Amino acid sequence: MRYLCAIALCAVLAGAGGRAVVAAESSASRVDPAAIVEHRQQALAYVSGLQAYFYGYPVVDYLRVMRDQITPDRDPGGVYAPVNQIAFQDNLAEPGGLYAGRGPNTSTLYFTAWLDLSDEPVLIETPDTAGRYYVLTYADMYSEVEHSGRRTTGTGAQKILVVGPDWRGEAPEGVRIMPMRTRYAYLLGRVLVDGPDDLAAARQVMYGFRMTGTERSPADFALPDRAALTSLAFFEVLNRFLRETPRIGGEELLMAQLDQIGIGPGAEFSARNLPAGIRRGLERAIEDGHRILADSPLAAPPVTGWSTPGQETYGVYGHDYLRRAMVEFHGFLGNRAEETIYLSALTDAAGAPLVGSNRYEIVFPATGLPPANAFWALNVYDARTVDLIPNAQRRYAVTDRMPDLKRRPDGSVVVRLQQDQPVAGDVNWLPVNDGPLFVTLRFFEPAPEVLAGDYSPPAIRRLP
Repeated sequence: MRYLCAIALCAVLAGAGGRAVVAAESSASRVDPAAIVEHRQQALAYVSGLQAYFYGYPVVDYLRVMRDQITPDRDPGGVYAPVNQIAFQDNLAEPGGLYAGRGPNTSTLYFTAWLDLSDEPVLIETPDTAGRYYVLTYADMYSEVEHSGRRTTGTGAQKILVVGPDWRGEAPEGVRIMPMRTRYAYLLGRVLVDGPDDLAAARQVMYGFRMTGTERSPADFALPDRAALTSLAFFEVLNRFLRETPRIGGEELLMAQLDQIGIGPGAEFSARNLPAGIRRGLERAIEDGHRILADSPLAAPPVTGWSTPGQETYGVYGHDYLRRAMVEFHGFLGNRAEETIYLSALTDAAGAPLVGSNRYEIVFPATGLPPANAFWALNVYDARTVDLIPNAQRRYAVTDRMPDLKRRPDGSVVVRLQQDQPVAGDVNWLPVNDGPLFVTLRFFEPAPEVLAGDYSPPAIRRLP
């Protein structure tokens, strides 16, 4: 199992503590036996605590985001709705907006909800979108996802009953069941906007999505703040979650390991009552675990040009707890590859960093347009902020759904990344600033060749 590999990594990283134990035992006549016990406790707590940190990072981070988004005025200007209610976002992403720092998508409206499935299911009713692309992404607190929408269930009107792990009922006639492995869950909805003139129509479609569930007060939940991700409070939150959440098959040995240091579902964690060795081991585990996630990229960066889809997918992790934690640390919620794939570039065709003081061109031949069954979109960001670049035209993407997409007589699509508007009238312009650039090409419902890693976008070439 993948998590055993992570345990092996923990054992290596625990080296200093392990050597201390050996040294202590080899000179037992000169060392207080209590010190040997403390060293052993510290080594065990470090190895198990590091594994627990990777395992539980999505859980604690999801609960942290849940706290921010269900509490009125917790995040002014951010997302807010009570539990089991939908928060609609009326506008497309803009520079400095809600998704600043996360390379926002500018082709869809978003709506979100936090679900409490402890006592009863939640019913979602979707409108007939008349072929318009939309997707609903359902995530449990481990960030494992399922989808409904155009690709999976079509665009006709639907009723979907989202149920928790304790639900034992039967689906009413004509209602789809969406099972979640945890009692809390997250819903993210996207609705395609075909350019500025389509925004009002897209909003009307979005407001056709409805949710029926018992509204809950934030006071009903014990939720962590951001500080819990880097303190012993992390283990208090994780332990409470494990005690209250039905276990997942195949994790019995891991849970028994976590029980030994008071974190697992069979224990009750108390930071105040920890023996000194266990406390030191867990503190080291949090410090090193956070550093490992911060320093670990999701995929090896390309030597030059575009990244390629990795063999690892998002949204379905099994026992690969380290990757699951990495995805959560560097973002929030990854769709399954069948729904979306993102390729990115920080360098041009020659391997030089992309910088807005230069001019760049991407030429998609008529027979080599990005293969996507729904749509594709090319965005450029300021690499320092991973945010959209302000410009007077308010143009942040080139997409095949643009009503004014320009094509050359041969059917090719040319995109220019530069500060000044191009003189040529047959190119598509993405305005940039003079700083470092980050480019993303998104595929919604990617074609099989993209999923297989057989499609390579055209090179980003620097112009004289």
